[in-house]
Amino acid sequence: MSNEIVQWILSIIGVLGTVIAIYQCAVLNESKKRRHELQFLFAGIHQFTLSKRMEWDNQISLLPKPQNDRDMEIIRVHVRARDNLMAIGNAITALESVIDTDSSAISAMFEKTIKQVELNNRLQTEGSKNPTIPSNQKMNETEQ
Repeated sequence: MSNEIVQWILSIIGVLGTVIAIYQCAVLNESKKRRHELQFLFAGIHQFTLSKRMEWDNQISLLPKPQNDRDMEIIRVHVRARDNLMAIGNAITALESVIDTDSSAISAMFEKTIKQVELNNRLQTEGSKNPTIPSNQKMNETEQ
């Protein structure tokens, strides 16, 4: 084979190698995106189960003391529903943490919630300083 053919074949191999490397990089990046999307989907389901569990806790606290077997059965059904939601939440947490053991979307959502509550508290504090609110006008008058 001539030297030009060898160089041409090596160039094609180099181009193919580069294309394969770019493709693999794109596939890896896309799979990371999908992994995080799935994690946040599980985190959203986990948040939903937590809120539903709190709703069941509230309903259970409103139930009257059992007077007979039927009342006790109603309480058992409520408690079982609450416990089933807790089991679903635990299973979702396990699935979410299997996807990426180094980072947790559930923890990230909790952190975001904490930050939102802190920002809301700051907003409430600033809002309470608004002089156009009647209760603040009374406070301003007494301070003067």
